[in-house]
Amino acid sequence: MEKRDLKQVIDRCGKDYVAKRLQIQVEHSAKVLGPGLGYFHFENLDWALELLGKIVKLLGGWQRGFSNIKSHKIVINRVEINRLPKAFNGLRILHLSDLHLDVFEGLGALVGRLCSTLNCDIALITGDYRFHTHGNYYPVFREIEALTKLLDCRYGCYGILGNHDFLEFVPKLEAHGIRILLNESVTLTKDGEQFCVVGLDDAHFYGLHDYGAGFSNVPEGAMRILMIHSPETLEDAFNYGTDFVVCGHTHGGQFCLPGNIPLWLNASCARKYCRGKWNYRGMPGYTSNGTGSSGLPLRFNCPPEIVVHYLVCGESSEQ
Repeated sequence: MEKRDLKQVIDRCGKDYVAKRLQIQVEHSAKVLGPGLGYFHFENLDWALELLGKIVKLLGGWQRGFSNIKSHKIVINRVEINRLPKAFNGLRILHLSDLHLDVFEGLGALVGRLCSTLNCDIALITGDYRFHTHGNYYPVFREIEALTKLLDCRYGCYGILGNHDFLEFVPKLEAHGIRILLNESVTLTKDGEQFCVVGLDDAHFYGLHDYGAGFSNVPEGAMRILMIHSPETLEDAFNYGTDFVVCGHTHGGQFCLPGNIPLWLNASCARKYCRGKWNYRGMPGYTSNGTGSSGLPLRFNCPPEIVVHYLVCGESSEQ
C-alpha cells in the first residue's frame, strides 16, 4: 500500500485498527486458527484443499462441479421494514457476496452482465473479493474492473472486507467505484428522508468488527442496513437497532448433499442463520450462498447467488 493510501486509511480508521489488521495479515496464510470468532479455517490449508480436489477428480465430479460455479441463481427477496422511509419504499438492493472473482478469467464480466439486467438502486458487497487467502491478488482487480463497469446503481456501490481480503485492497476497490466501509457508515438522502448503510470489518477471522465505531455517525432514529461478512454477531446487530442485515461467508455450504443439505457452513452461530432468509428476534436478515466459490472452484447442490432485496414499508411505518 502506498504511503498516501495508508495515511488515508489511518485518518479514517485510526492507527490502532490499521496496525492490528496489517499484523494479522502478515501471518494470515499460515494460520488455521485466527483471532476472530471462527474456530477453524480450512481455507488456509492448501494441502487439504489439494487432497479434496484430487478426490473429486477421481470420483469424476470435477467438470460438473466447475460448471456449477458459473450457473448463477437470481434470488428476489422481499423485506418489510417498519422504519423504512416512504421515499425509499420499493428500494432494490443488489447483494453480492464472496465473489472470489480471480478463480477464472471472465468471471467479473459474467457477473456484471447478469447484474446489469436487474435494475437495482444500490449495490452492497459483503466481502471476499479474491479466491485465495494469500498469494498474488492483482488479477482480482481486472475482474473487479470488468464487473463494476457494468453496475449502474443510482445510490452507488458499497462494500466491506472479508476474511480473504487485505487492507491494501481498499484504495484499489475504491478506485473502481466500490466505497469500502471500515467500521463506518454512509447516510443516503431522498426527498428529505434518510437511511444509513453501516459496514463492519470481518469478525470471523480478523475479529476487527467494531459496532461502536460503525454506528457512531448514524443519526438517531434513522433506518439502518448493516453489512457484515459472516452472520456471527447478530446479538450485537440487534442491540444496535439494526433494521436489516446482509451477509455471506458461508457459501450456503458450497458442497451440499442432494436437497441442498450443507456438509459444513463454517460459522460460529446457529445453522438457521447461515443461509438464505432469516429473522433474529424480529430483525430480518439474509445470508447469501455466495456469488463465487472458495477453496476449490466447485459447487455441488448449492448454486451461486445474485440477490436482489426488495424493500417495502412495514405495517407500522408512518403513512
